[in-house]
Amino acid sequence: MKTKLKLFTLFIAVSTLINCSENDEPNVEIFFDPDVSTPNTNIGQTVTFTDYSTGVQSRLWTFPSGTPSTSTEREVDVQFSDVGLINCTIENTFIDGITETKSVFVQVGSGLINYDVSAIKVDAGETITFTDNSNSVESRTWTFPGGTPETSSDAQVDVVFNQEGPVTCDLEVTFANGITDAQEIEIQIGNEKYPRNVFSFEDLEIAANVWQAWISNGTDDMVFSIENEPGMGANETNGFAKIVINAGGVESQLFTKGVEGFPNATLESFKTYEFSFWIKSEDYNVVTAAEVSNESEFQNWYNFAWYSPIPEVGSDWSFKTITFQTGDLSQIYAEGTANNAWTQFKFIQPGPGIIYIDEISLKEIN
Repeated sequence: MKTKLKLFTLFIAVSTLINCSENDEPNVEIFFDPDVSTPNTNIGQTVTFTDYSTGVQSRLWTFPSGTPSTSTEREVDVQFSDVGLINCTIENTFIDGITETKSVFVQVGSGLINYDVSAIKVDAGETITFTDNSNSVESRTWTFPGGTPETSSDAQVDVVFNQEGPVTCDLEVTFANGITDAQEIEIQIGNEKYPRNVFSFEDLEIAANVWQAWISNGTDDMVFSIENEPGMGANETNGFAKIVINAGGVESQLFTKGVEGFPNATLESFKTYEFSFWIKSEDYNVVTAAEVSNESEFQNWYNFAWYSPIPEVGSDWSFKTITFQTGDLSQIYAEGTANNAWTQFKFIQPGPGIIYIDEISLKEIN
């Protein structure tokens, strides 16, 4: 009888050891503490996730795009196949019966935002599809200047631009870990190389910041301003440039040189371009010059188009145009393109007067 009692007591003791862990002891403090060996990695590299929590009854790791994709182990090595911010989670059930979840973020690759665009050049009126493929997105804002729609918060959006010219679109994403990142996306609508809000003077603030005036004697013998009168610009637009000449025989210039990138154009080798603008004046029938130039390694500037003198200027808006070819730009620029082509107007007028300029254009025509 004693033997049976001893065997029964031993069975109870062994069963208790098997079904209880050290975390099940009444004096174990419950603490939730997951961690990762590094918050930054690349595709194919291994990162180690470790659960330092105490009082755990069960756990479940989840690793989106990871191998493995899930695990119940306390420590697990993972490799990821997607770039971006990966929101890994761990769900623990503790010995008090409470279940909690935490996020452990890992940055795979160098960029947070992962976007796609169906085309970077289309004709006016055609549709471009913008897609945000970013991981762990809390919110996003697309901005499409001059597009329809002009803004969106959707992951994928179709946009139509009806005005030719280069457009800088923006994507701003706030991620699940609270970080906000932004991305500029350059697209080209039609063959127009200049942004119309500047070169048709419709956005007065931007145009005023872009255009620069130079007067050879450092005085106010030339004063440049941007005017806004409904329908008074060329082609019945509102904005236009006003150049007041206060003294004759003094050289002055109006130009965008010195502004890297926007709003200046990029010219390619073996292309034909049309440079044009609208001009009027009640005081002059000839204006000194207009040109398209770009800096080079060999001299301060290289003239691609030189329109001088500008004839037959009158009190009504008149259209002026000049066509030029670029040739082999690799002979001038190491990168093979002219990346900062600016517009410049030169004035050496015989006496005081006013000149108006509008709708400046640079188009690739062949």
